[in-house]
Amino acid sequence: MKLECLKDKFRQVVNQAERATSRNPTLPILSTVLLEAKNNKLKIKATNLEIGLEIELNAKVEEDGLVAINANVLNNFLSNLNKEDKIKIELINNNLKIETLNSKTILKSLNIEDFPIIPKVETKESFKINSKDFLNGIHSVLFASAISDIKPEISSVYIYQKQNKICFVATDSFRLAEKNISLTVNEFLPIIIPFKNITEIIRVFDGIEDDLEIKTNKHQLSIFSSEVHFTTRIIDGVYPDYKQIIPKEFKTEVFISKTDLLNALKLANIFSDKFNQVNIDLNSTTKELIIHSLNQDIGENTLTLKIEIKGEDINLNLNVRYLLDCLTIITEEKIKIQLNEKNKPLLIQGQINNSFCYLVMPINR
Repeated sequence: MKLECLKDKFRQVVNQAERATSRNPTLPILSTVLLEAKNNKLKIKATNLEIGLEIELNAKVEEDGLVAINANVLNNFLSNLNKEDKIKIELINNNLKIETLNSKTILKSLNIEDFPIIPKVETKESFKINSKDFLNGIHSVLFASAISDIKPEISSVYIYQKQNKICFVATDSFRLAEKNISLTVNEFLPIIIPFKNITEIIRVFDGIEDDLEIKTNKHQLSIFSSEVHFTTRIIDGVYPDYKQIIPKEFKTEVFISKTDLLNALKLANIFSDKFNQVNIDLNSTTKELIIHSLNQDIGENTLTLKIEIKGEDINLNLNVRYLLDCLTIITEEKIKIQLNEKNKPLLIQGQINNSFCYLVMPINR
């Protein structure tokens, strides 16, 4: 192996790849990145057996070759090369020599034969989607996912096809977020991606503007861009039938400024109790929404907002942080809130665009 490449791009890719490695003392090869030089390309591979990552970058390759190097050592080394534009890389006696204008470094390698094969999903079930749309779908719902993996089906993001839409869903059983992206694609099996792997997908593909090709089978998902191949385990299970908990009819409908509500809830959050609880009172006569928060150790706050309201008065307690989470996702200035009794879930959407909806359960205390 002998090549020359841009230091900053190489460092960026190694930094990404290190996140896909594992510091496993019984399998030290999982702490490495595999560097493969061929056809004026340098491919960096990493895997922890849960996810796998391959990223390709341009390089001036004089000799092809393969080498496995400790990812953390390589990343730390490259991060401290401050003034270098290009670096020269050469494999000598199974060790990696990295040369700059004023330094020469030798890094010990591991046996490349021990490096696991990163699987590529081979299936006819694939679809293409713009990376921004795909990440937008994930970002719009991920916050509602359960973090604990006690119930792996809900510590995830669920992706499925519905007519000419791709639906992204997440829930922790107290709230639920759904985002629909209008797109006609080939038919594919529903996908349940673990929460911790979803965060890596966001990190890897953030900033990439290519279309993504997504292939899936029962156990794995592969995502391809022009330079990146990402593979993740998916959950082999059945996602809860969440549609049955979304009310079909509502007794009260409210329209309110998102900015006004967001600012009011931020203020109320300061005085919420240990359960993040605030009281919401909807008055159809005065056309007001009154938010009251009380913390025995700090104090209390009451704030009144003008609203448009149709239907019955309702008084209920809600987790203020759950409300704040969803308001940052809705892009419209005016939002719609639909409710039934105080112990029933409420639905929040934009006034016009219903591609995102958010269901949240009241606090019954």
